[in-house]
Amino acid sequence: MALIAPALESPRSPLAVASYGPRVAAWTQRRLGITLGPWQDYAIGRLLECDSEGDLIARVGLLSVARQNGKSVIVRAIVGWMLDEGYKLPAFRDWKFLLLAAHDAKQARIPYGFIRKDVESYADVDSWGRSARRSRGVARATMYTGIELNGVTVDVATRQAGSARGVSPGLIAFDEVLTQTDFNMYEVLSPAQSAIANSQMVMTSTAGFADSVVLRAMYDRLYRQATGAEQHDPTFMGLWWRADDDDAGLDWDQLRKANPAIDDGRLSQKMIQSEYAILPRGSWVRERLNRWHDERVDAPFSLASWGACRVKEPLSPVAIADPATYTIAVDVTSTWSEGSIIVASQRSDGMVGVEVHRYLQSRPSATLTAESFTRELATLVAKLRIEQIVYSATSALAPAMERFTIVSGVPCIAVSTGRTMVACHDFAESVASKRIAHDDPHLDSQVATAQRRFIGSDGSWRWTISNTPITSVVGATYATMFAMKAVSPVQVFV
Repeated sequence: MALIAPALESPRSPLAVASYGPRVAAWTQRRLGITLGPWQDYAIGRLLECDSEGDLIARVGLLSVARQNGKSVIVRAIVGWMLDEGYKLPAFRDWKFLLLAAHDAKQARIPYGFIRKDVESYADVDSWGRSARRSRGVARATMYTGIELNGVTVDVATRQAGSARGVSPGLIAFDEVLTQTDFNMYEVLSPAQSAIANSQMVMTSTAGFADSVVLRAMYDRLYRQATGAEQHDPTFMGLWWRADDDDAGLDWDQLRKANPAIDDGRLSQKMIQSEYAILPRGSWVRERLNRWHDERVDAPFSLASWGACRVKEPLSPVAIADPATYTIAVDVTSTWSEGSIIVASQRSDGMVGVEVHRYLQSRPSATLTAESFTRELATLVAKLRIEQIVYSATSALAPAMERFTIVSGVPCIAVSTGRTMVACHDFAESVASKRIAHDDPHLDSQVATAQRRFIGSDGSWRWTISNTPITSVVGATYATMFAMKAVSPVQVFV
């Protein structure tokens, strides 16, 4: 069976001279009787690439294929090999603790359960967790107290408070990252790696939703590095299998691009045909074509409300509050196909004027890059008194904006996921209360297609980032939030 190449792949580091992947594959065949498929073999090989000293190249790995293609087998193989053989190698001498992480315990225990059964099949296991005296030299593998073998422990971590704190894992296997709608769990797990040499986080998932912020950030990073839009960081390695477009339907060549296990016999074509007949389009695109797709829901305000905020020349110098200061917002699509630079300022009448300064598009003769934005920003900084430049913390522009604040001296503020939701709510409220002043045709066109996506059960929402780019709306949302200042009420003395 031939390898189906991933649609997106991180460049190979020139430091990579070998890989522990073949050892894992051989162990999996010998111990578990499982022959890894070509895509699994390739993925493990890339994940476990090492330099001439035997040290791992990648510290964070992202693997994404459609559902049921065998992502969990990769984790099962690596962890099992580490428990049985890998722990002997110098590169993994500090890997005394391996962590299986997921949104909830049920998801985390899926690979855990397989690994536990594997250990019980080939090791002398005390499955009841007897006392240390009676269990000396014997492995332990229970559903609740962790797996222990050869001085290495495997356990699970979830979003439950404290479940991942205070530990220093050599390996963190982070399953179905699409469920992470904030960075809280990632922020706990990531620093835990710093104390262990050669530690690695392996993130697996199918394509996610607009609020899958951790997965989106990793996907964007992979896309930028795979397309050369960002300098390659060898400590990050990503592989993403997907169809070429959302309308692939039952084109089997396209389905193989997202489901590299079709030819392995793991997936049934009849079952896939049944899925196609039953699943909603959005679910089909995400789960079988492994592409991002967001369902659209009602906009947070009517076009009539938006039209009521129209003001001629909203950023006219005579209308801007004194002193005239401006907020800039930038946003770009994850594919670098287009982006926007928005200017906003507090007006003397209490409204916030906002307009599109530049709408940038990538063309065959001129590819859109981070420099396209920073060049325009430098021009604005030279002409206007800029109070701040704001952008999404998960934006493809984030690295460039961090550098720009050092070069220009202008504060560049990364807007977190939580603040993004606050900004969206504030923007909608400002439109409803006529505190926005606008008169930009391009902004009008994007507002007409902008939709929101609810997050959680408390009514919170953010803009849906779908196939119709709304970078101007996102930028206007950020710029308005940061430009708006409290207006002192007029005091009347009688």
